[in-house]
Amino acid sequence: MTLNASGPISLGGSTAGQSINLELGKAATATVSLNDTDVRTLAGVASGAIIVPTNFYGKSAVTIEFTSTGVDDTAVEPDSALAGYQINSNGRDYAVNGTSLVTTEIEQWITPTSAASQYEVYPTVTSGTLTFGFINAWLVLNTSYTWYVEQVSSGVKTASMSFQVRKTGTATILDTWTVDLIATRSA
Repeated sequence: MTLNASGPISLGGSTAGQSINLELGKAATATVSLNDTDVRTLAGVASGAIIVPTNFYGKSAVTIEFTSTGVDDTAVEPDSALAGYQINSNGRDYAVNGTSLVTTEIEQWITPTSAASQYEVYPTVTSGTLTFGFINAWLVLNTSYTWYVEQVSSGVKTASMSFQVRKTGTATILDTWTVDLIATRSA
């Protein structure tokens, strides 16, 4: 969530966009002080006076950061090569390798991870062809999504993808990144 850009802001309370407690992931009635480290971090004021509501306008306790990456897989006949990418509703993204879909964590893309379901991604293919995966639509991250290329005969199959992320129901793009998938199968 993000605190309102104008109007009332309070330490506690149950109104999203107004409650500092809710923005920090705390209960509406939790004990809170302007001197709490997380409150000062949210306000962007390390020491000295905090001005309520001004220092909190438009602030968010959520941070999002995706890293561009590449995933490749190599296989020898009779196995297929499969290289994929997964964004998980647990707030992490993964490289996917092999037809058994083995996942390896790349990173935690959101803090706190509990906020992942409030965001959506827009994947597009910029070159090559995907074997599997939804593209060209906003996908709410309340579930996991996987994209992959699979090479079933000798040769190479590739796809380059571009991703955008935003808070569900908003138009502001919060991050963009690319993913290159390469599956190589040899005889």
